[in-house]
Amino acid sequence: MNAAITADIVNSTLLSKVQYGKLINLIKELFKGDDLEVYRGDSFQVLVYNADEALYKSLQARLAAINCSDQKRIDIRMSISLGEPKSFDKSIGSNMDELFVRSGRYFDNFKNSTRRLYIASGNDSIDFTFEIIAEYIDSLMETVTPKQAEVLGYMLAGKSQVEIAKLLNKTTATINQHVKTSRYTEFESMLSKFKILTNQL
Repeated sequence: MNAAITADIVNSTLLSKVQYGKLINLIKELFKGDDLEVYRGDSFQVLVYNADEALYKSLQARLAAINCSDQKRIDIRMSISLGEPKSFDKSIGSNMDELFVRSGRYFDNFKNSTRRLYIASGNDSIDFTFEIIAEYIDSLMETVTPKQAEVLGYMLAGKSQVEIAKLLNKTTATINQHVKTSRYTEFESMLSKFKILTNQL
């Protein structure tokens, strides 16, 4: 099972060249081993070979963007389409396979919405639950601060609170507070449910 992601960075023009370069490099590192194509500077498409990882990688990319936020919120709009592509075109951006078309179609919904995440598979019964997961994650993301985003990113990457405290030169009590207020356990729960649903496809 694969996943096609269509995405763009919200408020990318507010990033400094250093911040932008750091964010793009992190996105490239996150999707290392997948087929990633960056275009128009702040937009990208990617074919994730292991669909189980699609939401995790998308969350990590969004948290990295939020961590760059200063006066104005930086985030990434992402449309995830799950399935098996029937063809592998060398250029992801021009691939007309249904997997990519579906991702682009849902991405178009962002134009008249404050949403930042859509997930679809083409299976109506499962997509209803994917939609709930996407909406819930968006609601969680709305309140995440840049500092919390940094801690959440490390937590989702498997770092312990003690390790994060050392990395960020903070007390474990401070890290623990960020973990609680960012509702880390709820992010974990959504990732777990996403994997279960994906494996049912």
